[in-house]
Amino acid sequence: MMFRSILLMCVIGLLAATPLTFAGDTAAKTSETNVAATAPASQTLTPFTISYRSEWHVGWFSFDIDASRTLKKLDSGEWELAFDAEASIASLRETSQFTFVDGRILPNTYKYRASGLIDEDDRTLTFKANDQTVFSDEKNKLYTDQWQDGIQDNITYMLQASVDLANGQTEFEYPVFEKKNSKPFRFKVVGEEILKTPAGKFRAVKVEQLRSDKRRQIFAWFAIDQHYALIRMTDKKDGKTRYQIDATKLEF
Repeated sequence: MMFRSILLMCVIGLLAATPLTFAGDTAAKTSETNVAATAPASQTLTPFTISYRSEWHVGWFSFDIDASRTLKKLDSGEWELAFDAEASIASLRETSQFTFVDGRILPNTYKYRASGLIDEDDRTLTFKANDQTVFSDEKNKLYTDQWQDGIQDNITYMLQASVDLANGQTEFEYPVFEKKNSKPFRFKVVGEEILKTPAGKFRAVKVEQLRSDKRRQIFAWFAIDQHYALIRMTDKKDGKTRYQIDATKLEF
């Protein structure tokens, strides 16, 4: 699943095992803009806190899901990215501590914790670049055959996408380690839009995940003038919006 760090708050709703629809889908006009010609080079990171919200409807029942992504620099010199999502029925938290060198994110430690109706085990992964291995604390297992150049964890690849967009890339791919193996996540820029969200109106780059299943489309929008922050994501199947997640507040 594309951009799993944000989509995890959708998992809370998917636990109901019932088709879900998001209330509202704002249309926007896409232009074929050359992002590489307008984007500034980015070799630094800017700390942020971004809040998100989505409303889920399951038959007659509905509930709100609130989430946030926070990036900060630690005293050790490492960076920490955190994702938190909460609803009335469940909550989850993901954190990643990583090193940022020459525009590339190098994951060090990833943690996943969930509660409520999310029936998933805790996960703690240690990425060892020198040995090119990934170690799972809970399983006490060392993965020696899953390392690939540019490897990312479950939430850092979203941040790497922001960096690569700022550097003018229009197609990119990341090997993402999830649970026990690495999977390729491929994306391309499809244009620019002026996008209105609860957090405000933004000039945004629209990105699509490249999938083998053509019936399903997943899109994300990054705010160009706000350090390419993720401000919206939608999941469509057969042309119909399954859900939409919007930024409600951006702080830098």
